[in-house]
Amino acid sequence: MITCACGGGGGGNQGDATVTGDGNGSQTLRDRQRQLAIDLRGKGDFMIGVGNDNTGPYTRGVPIDLHYAYLVGYGDQTGWPTWNANGDYPKLFAQTAASHTVTPMFTYYQLALELENHNDAVLADATRMHQYLADIRLLFQRISDKPAAVQIEPDFFGYLMQRAAAGTPPETLPAKTHFADVPECSALPETAAGLTRCIVAIGRANAPLARIGFHASMWGSYFDVMDPNADVDASGRAVAAFLDTVGAAGTDFVTVETLDRDAGFWETSGGGATCSVTGGSRGAVYWDESNVALPNFSQHVRWVKALTGALQRPALEWQTPMGVPATTCGGSDTHWRDNRVHYFFAHVADLVDAGVAGMTFGTGAGGQTDLSTDGDQLKTAATAYRVTPFPL
Repeated sequence: MITCACGGGGGGNQGDATVTGDGNGSQTLRDRQRQLAIDLRGKGDFMIGVGNDNTGPYTRGVPIDLHYAYLVGYGDQTGWPTWNANGDYPKLFAQTAASHTVTPMFTYYQLALELENHNDAVLADATRMHQYLADIRLLFQRISDKPAAVQIEPDFFGYLMQRAAAGTPPETLPAKTHFADVPECSALPETAAGLTRCIVAIGRANAPLARIGFHASMWGSYFDVMDPNADVDASGRAVAAFLDTVGAAGTDFVTVETLDRDAGFWETSGGGATCSVTGGSRGAVYWDESNVALPNFSQHVRWVKALTGALQRPALEWQTPMGVPATTCGGSDTHWRDNRVHYFFAHVADLVDAGVAGMTFGTGAGGQTDLSTDGDQLKTAATAYRVTPFPL
């Protein structure tokens, strides 16, 4: 049974030390956390979400605020604009969410795949980029009349940070954005830094109720989680500074994540026959809930707090693994161990203090623990949370 120690702490001085005024001294980070929730949900409570599962949250009766889906591929190939007639997948997804009093969230994920495969040249390919921007416009047109959260290109910004570290900052990386039918971007430079601003401009012009965020990759400014002397805060500030250079000041939130698969899956090096809590393909990934041994949750919270404090934008925890806590290493297909659901629901106040406005859970690949295999862990926790939501 998961208990939720999350209600009753939203007022008073909770978290005040972490929020500072913006450039005009008119709005604190906590104000922005609250406003993001109000814009998306009509109320200023800490939000809960599930994603990468089209029907599970509804058929299983999981009370959520946000429901997210990936949008992948190009419209002139077999990408998301072809999944339904007229590119209506986002519209239909949003309608289903609205019918359950839930707000849709979309994860746009395409250019990250190109950079992952070292195809940086695609950014300067006029045909590809024209299609990409047309697809971006289509998304925002299809959600033009309702609140929605749109996360732009997870991992993409981490890859851009790597390119910058290697001598090619986003201000010099060519990206084709000037097209007659993309007027929002005509005054922006044709660089990667101009492209990210271009995406936001298209969103603002076509979907004024949408809230837009970039993704923050911790590995863009890597620190060793097993090093007790690692400068966690400096890493968070470095990522924030980089996101500022590509237009984060024009966005509404930033997304962060803890791990892309269940911890037990990586402890078995991706589903292998042997298991090690420290020697898997990703090293130690099952975090210490007591925050004594490394790695632990306090490292992540410190990093997020440094990021949001420097960026002055609230965070959404995204694609958090749904495994169930266990004392034994690993697990089995769709039943891997993890403790992030357990910890997060018991420490909502700490997340809020770090600048987080909501947390979403979902599988990063097939074979992970999901709503049908977690023994109702997430449903139980979310239901308990709903009784006393945390006011921002």
